[in-house]
Amino acid sequence: MVVFGHAQHHTLVQTLKLGGSFERVHLLPWRAGVDIFFVISGFIMVYASKDLFGRKGASIEFLARRVARIVPLYWMFTAFYILFLVIALVGTTKEFPGWPSIVASFAFWPAYATGHEAPMPVFELGWTLNYEMFFYVVFAVFIALRRSRTVIAVAALLGGLVLMGFVLQPSAAAPFFWTRPIVLEFVFGMGIALLLCHGVVLSGLIRGAFLVGGVAILIADPIDSSHQAIDWTTPNDAWRVLGWGLPAALIVCAAVLGRQGQPSRLSKLGVHLGDASYALYLSHPFVIVGIRKAMQWAGLDETTRAWPMLAFTVVSCCVFAVFVHRFVERPVTRFIQGILVRPRPPRTATA
Repeated sequence: MVVFGHAQHHTLVQTLKLGGSFERVHLLPWRAGVDIFFVISGFIMVYASKDLFGRKGASIEFLARRVARIVPLYWMFTAFYILFLVIALVGTTKEFPGWPSIVASFAFWPAYATGHEAPMPVFELGWTLNYEMFFYVVFAVFIALRRSRTVIAVAALLGGLVLMGFVLQPSAAAPFFWTRPIVLEFVFGMGIALLLCHGVVLSGLIRGAFLVGGVAILIADPIDSSHQAIDWTTPNDAWRVLGWGLPAALIVCAAVLGRQGQPSRLSKLGVHLGDASYALYLSHPFVIVGIRKAMQWAGLDETTRAWPMLAFTVVSCCVFAVFVHRFVERPVTRFIQGILVRPRPPRTATA
């Protein structure tokens, strides 16, 4: 969803530059893919941490695994983007990001950037990673508790922060960023994981209703994103949580709260693309811009080829992401985990 939305945006901008017209497809609010991503993230943290809850040293191991998983690839693409800016801004009057913004970006620290009303890192897609790392830190604080208590404690803290944001209306970048209602979407995912861990299995009829209902709400697009300006920044407010976060939770419920059957070839393909989803998220802007520049150089950037090029771009983004995942992300993650994560001592048998 995110890749398709961004590819459409770039196609529109390029078509307008050529004096043509391009009608974007608004079947779904494509940016809501981020909301589904946040719900999934909350789910995964609870589901994948079953061996860590209530264990001594769990916080350190959890954070070490998250750092090994998230940081290297994000730092790499952030560095690529900064290098791209250095080259692209030569001979122009556009302002290069200052060192405080660059340092804050690498540190996952929310900071206001030039030209943005909301806190935004240098590599703009990283705003979601700033939320991810914040959620990981909060989760790590309570992971030494039992699973249910961890979920309750994290949910209470995030809910309290949102309430504080409504009351105090902070203007400083970090407090403003961390008290946005969008953090509650992680809570939705944690709650779904807790249901699954307690053996909740929904019937096919209910799951179908959840899926149809969630997709229908997204199609209705309660926040009316399709009629906003091209450069509109989606607010991470309560209306977004209701309009996109809740249907995202319904879709995730439909996906995970059922009896597991034999995987089909299509589902296996989905798993491969899902494994590469982080690489896809970070790499797709480079692929989109690279293909656009290549088409301009080859003289193939006519407005009549907009949709074929858009389809080619989306497929290329997916293929490149799988390549990055297999040959860069996985080896680097394993290497960093080998350094940061200490092997667990073997469990002793008890009578």
